[in-house]
Amino acid sequence: MIQFIYRNRLVLLLGTAILVLLLSLFWPEKSKPGEMQKYYTIPVSQLNAIEYQGVMDFTEKSRVQIHYTITREINEIQREEPLYRVDILKLENAEAKLNARIKSLSGLKTFYAGALVKTIAADWSALDYLYTIEHDAKRDKEYGIKDCTNKLTLTFYSQKRVFCIGNATQSDTRRYILDTEKNKVLITPDFTIRRIQNNIYAQRDTTLYPQGNQGIDTIELKLGKDFLNAFPNLKEKTSGHLTLRKAIKDDGPKKIDVWYVENQLGIKPSHAAEAMQLFTALRVYNPFAINPFPKGKNILENLASLGMGAAPTYAFTGAIKLKKTDKQDIVLTDFVAFAPNEHFLKALPFQQDGVEIKKRDALIASRYNVGYLSADVYPRFTAIFTKFEGDLRAQKEKEKPKEKAQEKK
Repeated sequence: MIQFIYRNRLVLLLGTAILVLLLSLFWPEKSKPGEMQKYYTIPVSQLNAIEYQGVMDFTEKSRVQIHYTITREINEIQREEPLYRVDILKLENAEAKLNARIKSLSGLKTFYAGALVKTIAADWSALDYLYTIEHDAKRDKEYGIKDCTNKLTLTFYSQKRVFCIGNATQSDTRRYILDTEKNKVLITPDFTIRRIQNNIYAQRDTTLYPQGNQGIDTIELKLGKDFLNAFPNLKEKTSGHLTLRKAIKDDGPKKIDVWYVENQLGIKPSHAAEAMQLFTALRVYNPFAINPFPKGKNILENLASLGMGAAPTYAFTGAIKLKKTDKQDIVLTDFVAFAPNEHFLKALPFQQDGVEIKKRDALIASRYNVGYLSADVYPRFTAIFTKFEGDLRAQKEKEKPKEKAQEKK
């Protein structure tokens, strides 16, 4: 062995030098105070709930006291993409001028959150910090952590972490927080805290359903009488009932999704796909400050209970589904849309402040959101059904010579 080392000493020395050089280049450098570091890292899938109790930026110049929770739920459609449900436990204010606005939001206790809440969950599953400071209770007032008036609780599968959120530092881009378990004061980036203290209502998901579009393969539609009368061929062929389905077809080495209208081969797949894209991308731009509807009643029954009227005239109604088995579908949501001249008999509070409804804005309701579509959206429904009507009319024209030939025979 010694002789081998002696004979190959130059090669071994060269190899050792190269190894040392590579290690020096790629070995991670130890973080220094003031550089962004991770205080802890826990998989975001382990974070079950976020609870915040403290001040919240309500308007540009107003703050309120709030107590809310963000709870992770299983998404039956995309298990890797969780649903986050927000529950408002308490909302108070110290300014008399906000009383009316606080009252208007009192009916919105539960809603599903949009994409930014996923960022909040990611922030607090791998917390960034810049410095740690020994906790000196005499400086709690200076740091803004006295009595823990702004409290954040994170519930993971294996542990719970509690932080007191304090003031901004002199630079205003960093924030003091206290880890109550380890009795340590951290200086963290301010944006991490801002996301928690910003208006949580603004994080509401405004799509017809919050589970996401992946896997959607069925859209059922029923056109209202007034709306259907404008499309005689559609009325004759479908009686106002249409089912859009997705089929997977081979395109050479690839598989592609093809949408079609069930039992209506005359309607072009491109038009069916266009309809699918419209219905799965709909957003309620001006939602009301009301909770999601409970299961059991259909949408029209729920709307009637809110003051829509016993028998409102709808433009169309339907459901968005995912086929689970040959005999069972997962219903993501049912929905109903109205012509722009249809409104509630009694006024309902809007989630946003100062909403103005334009003449051509159209009312729409789903299991999760009720409110208005912007004026440019409703004409797109008419355009889609006009294309369906044209397809069926063209099919009818093609069938006429065949019918005449059969009559002669």
